[in-house]
Formats: sequence, structure tokens, C-alpha cells
Amino acid sequence: MNQNQTNEEMEINLLDLANKLLDKWYYLLLCLLAGAVLLNAYAFFFIEPTYDSTSKLYVVSASDDSVVNLSDLNLGTSLTADYEELMLSYPVLNLVIDKLHLDMTPDDLKGLYSLSNPADTRILQITATTTDPQLSMDLAEAMAEVAVSYLPETMSTLAPNIAQHAKLADYKAGPSYKKYTMIGALLGLFIMAGILAAQYLMDDTIHTAEDMEKYFGLVPLTTIPDSEQVVDFEEEVHSGKRGHRR
Repeated sequence: MNQNQTNEEMEINLLDLANKLLDKWYYLLLCLLAGAVLLNAYAFFFIEPTYDSTSKLYVVSASDDSVVNLSDLNLGTSLTADYEELMLSYPVLNLVIDKLHLDMTPDDLKGLYSLSNPADTRILQITATTTDPQLSMDLAEAMAEVAVSYLPETMSTLAPNIAQHAKLADYKAGPSYKKYTMIGALLGLFIMAGILAAQYLMDDTIHTAEDMEKYFGLVPLTTIPDSEQVVDFEEEVHSGKRGHRR
């Protein structure tokens, strides 16, 4: 019985809270718009745009006069994973630094690269991301060239082919203003909803006859509605008392 009562009270409280939020919908809408505008402006003015450039390696080489057999394909599949692991090793990164005369450490350079191998393929994608589109293209192309010349000697395998050379980025890769706008809108909405919910939970005053019955189990016999005449009378009484004191 007590469990049922508790559940009913919880449902009523949640319903009241929902009504409270709906009553203040204009505050929620205002904060939603404000959050969207503010985070979008932050991304636009304070986050430097980045640019991607991608080169691709095809890790399959023919073993018999340019005829690719099943053994070559299976070997290429296993080599792709090896290339992906070794391309971000310190020897390769140092070769890229020397090739482009970069003033950075291998660890710094490593953070600018991302490698990916699409499923069921022997293609290795090399993507460089920086704030300079020319540098991104140079990094992606240099990594592909170093991988083709250095790694086959190290691994004692045939060299892969460059399937796609890096090119200059035509558009920004980030930040995504749409993403920041959506995140800002949700943050503004949740913050305002949290404030309204806190106000509701901290408010222990009695507003209606239903509140009396819900909290104290007492049914009021009657209620006195608000009246402008009563308000005017109270103001006259207070004014009269002040005048009498003077």
C-alpha cells in the first residue's frame, strides 16, 4: 500500500514538474537560443580552422609479371596492418621531419596523422590534419613517399603503390559549427531546465487547495479568491496607518 502511494506521489511530482517546465517554456526557448548562439560564436571566433589532406597506398604487389594471385591478395591484407602499425614509428616520423625540414618532435608530428584501413580492402589511408592546408598536403604526401621507400626495405617486402596523391584541401575540416550549435542549444536547455527544477523542488509553499490536500491530507472548506478590492483596501489601510503615525 505504501509503495503504491509513493509511486503515485512520484508520478504527481513528475507531472507537476513537467507542468512547471511547460509554464516556463519561454525561458527554456530563450536559453536554448542563447546557448546555440554563444557556442557557435565561440567556435567561430576562438577555434582555429583545420584542414585535411589524404593520400592512399595500395598494399598489393604482383609476384608474377604483374599477375596478382590469391596469395598476393592475402599477403597484402596482412601487410596493410603491418604498415599501419609501423608508419607512425619514430624512424618513419623522423624521416618525414628531415624531408620537410620541420621544427617539431616525432610525438608532435604523430598527433597530426590519422591512419585508416577500410574494411575488406588493402588500401591504407594517410590523413594529415593541421591549421595550414599546404602543410597538411605536404605531410600526407611525404608520409606516403617515406612509407613506399623506407618500409619495404625494413620489412623485406615489395613496395606498395601510391593510389592517391595528397591534394590541397578545398574546404575546412573543422570545427563543425553545426555540431557546436547543437551542443550549445542542448546545454542552454538543460541548464535552464535544471534551474527551474531546482526552484520547484525547493519551493515548499502552499499555492492551491490541492497542495493542502496533497501535503497535509486536509480538504479546505473554501478558498478566498484574489480580488482587486481587497488589494486596494489593504493599500488604504497601510496608507492610513502611516498617515496616523505621522
